[in-house]
Amino acid sequence: MKKLEEKSMKDVETEKRMEMDEALSDYNSLHEVPGMDSMSGRMTRFHCCLDEMMERFRGEEDEKMYAVKVLEGLADGCNQMGLSQEFAVRMASFVHIFSEIHPDALKAVFNTAYLRDYLQKIPLKYMQKSAVLTFKTEAYMKEHYLLRLNVMTGVPEYKQLGGLYSFAELDQKMRNTMSINALKAGVDSWDRDLNRYIDSTLIPRYEPLGDYIYHLPKWDGKDRIASLARRVKRGDRYWERDFHKWMLSMVAQWLGMNREHGNAIVPLLIGPQGSGKTTFCHRLLPKALQRYYNDRLSMKNDNDIYIAMSSLALINIDEFDALSKSQQPILKYLLTKHDVKMRPPYGKVMEQRRRYASFIATTNNLRPLVDPTGSRRFLCVYSDEIDNSGKINYTQVYAQLYSELRNGKMRYWFTDADNRRIMKQNAQYQRVSDFETMIRLTYLPAGETPDDAPAVMLGDVMQTLAMRFPAFTVTNNAAVMLGKALRSMGYEVKKKKNGMAYPVVLREV
Repeated sequence: MKKLEEKSMKDVETEKRMEMDEALSDYNSLHEVPGMDSMSGRMTRFHCCLDEMMERFRGEEDEKMYAVKVLEGLADGCNQMGLSQEFAVRMASFVHIFSEIHPDALKAVFNTAYLRDYLQKIPLKYMQKSAVLTFKTEAYMKEHYLLRLNVMTGVPEYKQLGGLYSFAELDQKMRNTMSINALKAGVDSWDRDLNRYIDSTLIPRYEPLGDYIYHLPKWDGKDRIASLARRVKRGDRYWERDFHKWMLSMVAQWLGMNREHGNAIVPLLIGPQGSGKTTFCHRLLPKALQRYYNDRLSMKNDNDIYIAMSSLALINIDEFDALSKSQQPILKYLLTKHDVKMRPPYGKVMEQRRRYASFIATTNNLRPLVDPTGSRRFLCVYSDEIDNSGKINYTQVYAQLYSELRNGKMRYWFTDADNRRIMKQNAQYQRVSDFETMIRLTYLPAGETPDDAPAVMLGDVMQTLAMRFPAFTVTNNAAVMLGKALRSMGYEVKKKKNGMAYPVVLREV
């Protein structure tokens, strides 16, 4: 039934690959000349064109005129060979016969060649001046920059054609630089003209999570998810399987496989301070995706949560027990959402955005759950030690998950039977407030307590309960009620000089 609701993995993949422009990818490895990498191929094409022009105009006796003719022919040739203008200008600046030509003049020759070729395709006779300027602006931007809109951050990104740098966020300083360079190139465009183009639908959309997944190598067949799960020591017998399913669901969420629901399960790592919980969560994402991880998100503002759900890959709710009793049910509601409706910063209208984020959480509190009906949303696992040593083979970890999603042999959602079993497991992590239940969960029953068990002062019993149960507050009234509860449950009371003591033995955690 579930498979009928979902679009198949292969259909989703085909759609995404058809939409994806390889030039916009952070993992582009296209070869422009067979057997050569991109840079070597471009250099080969450039020098072939340069050699052709130097031979063509060899009969020119005037040395300066010879350089000008070669440069003009080179500019036309580079354009015809599909080399980017920025790359061609960069390479030409190193050619010795052009050393006498001013850099701005050299750029102007290439601008003329590239822009002339573009405008020849546009009938200009009866075209308005503003339309011609718009075409020139678009042509200039396409010849000098690759632009893309990061759909997760909502921020345009740019890459200078011919440069060696990767994509970077397009800030106001770079927008101003683009405008100045366009004016120098003879394109009569001002800031508002360039900004109008950059902030339009003409800029292609870019999904960084899909880009990462679709460029992974082939999975080598070795199970790495199980070994990753086993880094969490003392996990219950279902932990490896549940963690594997959650990881599958996280990647399915990134790829938009589930059109109806979001990843509604949250692994909740429970353990003492310093056990490595937060580090483990942080290391679940590879370096390339770390910018889409957050463990400092405030859960007090709904709009902040909505923005994070549409702009992050993984959200760690660190110190989960710090959530108020009213916030946990809200979180439970948000977990099922595939899309979020929110108003972006400085926005005037509400927007519907796709959710990408999955959740994970950590806590030192042994009983952090306050909503029994929502406990099926949490994969609670106690661990007093997590192994964060050694490297993680991220490419094969995610290649495995992608391969498993593609072949469809593993479910990435939890069934009703799974949910019932999870609720039963989570009963031990449910927050309690009555004294008798706290005592029962902390100490051995009175009938099982050895006769030689040491008597523990009532104050120490109170401190132990306060550490394990946030609902317990140390007060004089609490001491009276706790003493009554211990006696009613059959624990022996012993009077000492500094107060009452009870022979009790702690249960194993």
